[in-house]
Amino acid sequence: MKKKLTFILLLLSFCLNLSAQRLLPITVEQYLDERSYSDRFMSKAEARESSRFFPSRIIDGCEMVDAFIAIENESVISLLQAHGVNVNCIFDDFLTAQVPVDRLVEISRLHGVIDVEISQKLSLCTDTTLSVTHVNQILDGLDYGLPQNYDGSGVIVGIIDIGFDYQHRAFRSNDDPSRSRIVRVYSTTDRTGHQANYNNNIKLPGSVFMGDEIYDLTTDQREQTHGTHTSSIAAGSHVGGYGGMAPGADIVMCAVSVLSGSMSAVEVANCVRYIDSYADSVGQPCVISISVSTPNGQHDGKDYLSKIINKTMGPGRAFVISAGNNAGRKSYAHHLSTPDSPLNLLFKYKNSIGGDSSYYYSGVIADIWMRPESTNFYYKVHVVDLKTGTIVWETDQLAAKRTIDSSELGGYYRCYESEDTVGYVKCTTAYSSDGKSYRLGISIHNLVSSEYSLVNGVKKSRYALGLSIYPRKTTPCEIDAWICNSGSGFGTFNGAVTTMDGSSKLGFYAASSDSCSIGTYAVGDSTISAGAYAARNSYYSMPQHRIVYDNSETVGDIASFSSYQVAGAGPTGEALPTICAPGFCVVAAGSKYSYYARSSNFTCMEADGSYWGVMSGTSMSAPTVAGIIALWMQANPNLSVAEIKDILAQTAIRDSYTMGPKHDHFGPNGKIDAMAGMRMVLDRIGFISGDINGDGFVDIGDLVRLIDYLLNKNAQADFSQKAADINNDGYINIDDLTILIDNLFQK
Repeated sequence: MKKKLTFILLLLSFCLNLSAQRLLPITVEQYLDERSYSDRFMSKAEARESSRFFPSRIIDGCEMVDAFIAIENESVISLLQAHGVNVNCIFDDFLTAQVPVDRLVEISRLHGVIDVEISQKLSLCTDTTLSVTHVNQILDGLDYGLPQNYDGSGVIVGIIDIGFDYQHRAFRSNDDPSRSRIVRVYSTTDRTGHQANYNNNIKLPGSVFMGDEIYDLTTDQREQTHGTHTSSIAAGSHVGGYGGMAPGADIVMCAVSVLSGSMSAVEVANCVRYIDSYADSVGQPCVISISVSTPNGQHDGKDYLSKIINKTMGPGRAFVISAGNNAGRKSYAHHLSTPDSPLNLLFKYKNSIGGDSSYYYSGVIADIWMRPESTNFYYKVHVVDLKTGTIVWETDQLAAKRTIDSSELGGYYRCYESEDTVGYVKCTTAYSSDGKSYRLGISIHNLVSSEYSLVNGVKKSRYALGLSIYPRKTTPCEIDAWICNSGSGFGTFNGAVTTMDGSSKLGFYAASSDSCSIGTYAVGDSTISAGAYAARNSYYSMPQHRIVYDNSETVGDIASFSSYQVAGAGPTGEALPTICAPGFCVVAAGSKYSYYARSSNFTCMEADGSYWGVMSGTSMSAPTVAGIIALWMQANPNLSVAEIKDILAQTAIRDSYTMGPKHDHFGPNGKIDAMAGMRMVLDRIGFISGDINGDGFVDIGDLVRLIDYLLNKNAQADFSQKAADINNDGYINIDDLTILIDNLFQK
């Protein structure tokens, strides 16, 4: 009995002691375990990046970590403060605070403290772009073995767009918020500024604003915000966690006019010239970003705008354009044609008019191009009976411009007179920019079917319009066709089609796809095209006070809208886009003059009225790529487009998504890796300053090599004298050692 009582007392004593030394809160234990491991095996930069917790900070000489602390009552607050805790906001039964790292254990076990939760890292959308592209490693280059931190200083980032908020906080210097980082504004329509010139003597339309004049500007387009967003992605200053790729670059904004939701390719060309001319005048490299796309045109890199870009893009020049947002829209058709095997196209109806669909053609436009150049052809317009699969009417062979009035269409179609009194099919042969006649343009306007049925209240036509294109020579001819406007497309017919001569054929009409959905200006030799993938699919909505999730895209995968070109498709046959970057749920600056101020998709607002909000599209990918190239150009101002494309190809991230079912949509390379590209840029220069042992990093190993050399003049096989001459004065001495030590301790 005595032994049993003794055992019970010992057990009770153990339990009381265990209660007094209760288990640590789970995040405190994880945090301390993580620090113990990282202190032994990881650099500070690696630990900061891999940690799940928000980094500690030095506050009043003490290392502190952010935490939530649950308390029994407010009387505990004074006890916490006595143990060095900085108490911030007090809620009903918990508070926010900074806790001394070296006192985490004792504070966790204080009487009245229920729980301590170390603050987790919350990824902001732009921060997601910075991290997944590894731009943050370049911005903190010294921490990652680079010779310096890079931010795009000395490089011009030119943005051609609409909807600029010129006074947005994202375009002010972090060192001096009163100073704008916008060095020039070129407006193609505003004539109240200085005369815009190219090469000092060729006048351009519009005018230029510079210096203090920029502080008087507001916006170029009220209700628009696109340019503010793209500019801040490429080169925005870092404010409250949001920031661009090249926050130290000089910014040139080119505001173009917009009519009917589109901009002029001519104005874009003028802007390219202006940015190039300004860069020449100040002797700086530049990268130009534009986030536009069009299915119109020849898609061969020989159009006028592409020619201008080709002439402009020399050493220290780069042009980045969005791939487009037309993936999933089956607007492309292709056929290897002969006189006996023409390209046959069926045109889909306009989606709707007055609530009805499938019986009305309105503004259908198709662009059709023959290869090789100067291929002669003829064509026929026909009407097919969808009920029987029989071509019931067709024109004669046509070889020149021809407009087919509604009255000629055999009674199968008539003019939709409630809209206007003109209905037609118009066929136009046109010339490429090289002056070679190999293009056919088709437009269908204001035609309604004369016979239709009602299916679930929707009008369904019995007839559809088609086109057959025949090369005149027996030599096979490649024919590419694109539908050029939304709401229309190429149709399909699953059964056999009986032609006017009575023959029958399955698969008569060419199958359409999105395999060449990329924009026409994104295929040039001197153009870098950017596709979009999803780096995240959620954001915080400030007006809704909640996290908004958009599960329409899969994180890591290509965005469903991102345009592309498969190898062998289109006139160039090149797989595109050049590279992919985050373009879904990207948070960046928004114009306070636009709908952002009244919508639910802004995430935060500064005291001065500057907004940040979410947008998606390849429009967001292009400035991401452009800003990264600006970082590379800071290291090597003479980079050419060919060199940049090679670096992109060799250093791109290839993962299970880029190699997966949608690999064609990523283009030939994958996802941009800014840091891997920077290392290659520096490597091709010949050396990384301070990387004395040539392992690609500037670290303690290089310091040991340099000290050994200075003491013993022992230049080993892995000793780079060029890299050791850190101050580039032609000598290796104590001055170089001092700089290297300073750089290492800046980490």
